[in-house]
Amino acid sequence: MDFFVNQLERLLDWLLIGSHPPSSGTLVVGLMVVLGVVVGVVLVWRRRPELAPVAGVRIDAIGDQVSAQARPLMDGPSVATFNLLLLAVREQFLLLSKIPVRSLVHLHVEDDSVRRVLAQNLRNVAVDFVAVHPGTRLPVKAMFVRRDDALASSAQEQLVEALFHQAGIEVIRLDQEARYSVEQLIDLLGLEEET
Repeated sequence: MDFFVNQLERLLDWLLIGSHPPSSGTLVVGLMVVLGVVVGVVLVWRRRPELAPVAGVRIDAIGDQVSAQARPLMDGPSVATFNLLLLAVREQFLLLSKIPVRSLVHLHVEDDSVRRVLAQNLRNVAVDFVAVHPGTRLPVKAMFVRRDDALASSAQEQLVEALFHQAGIEVIRLDQEARYSVEQLIDLLGLEEET
């Protein structure tokens, strides 16, 4: 109790009320005020809502608000092209599909404004098919399928092609309307068919 009395006297001195010794009633009222403030702060602190984690949502918290359905990775013509490419490159390369450009090249950009422009231009660009060397695991050939409904700008295509050229990745453009044979794809990709 002496500790609290000493602390209250210090508090009263600090508040310029302590020019005369406090009575026991003043001490009790002061202690009640300090205790009330402390209790109020603790109650407010404990009642504040906890923030939900930003990183993700718990599975059981989704409920009926979200529904999910699997969607095809490729359309019919792309699957046919993929199967033909797989036959053409299977002896020499791994074949991947729908890979973001930013996953295929590592960019070193010193200027922040150039970095922002590159990130914006490459954000949604994906390579339709990528031939990857199985030993080095590096992309060797990037294949884009030309579509009539493609909205990619020619400047964006030139940027991607320049980045791939600098990284040593060959860019090959395929026509969606063309009907390729395995032999035609082998020639187009510059692969020699083993006999």
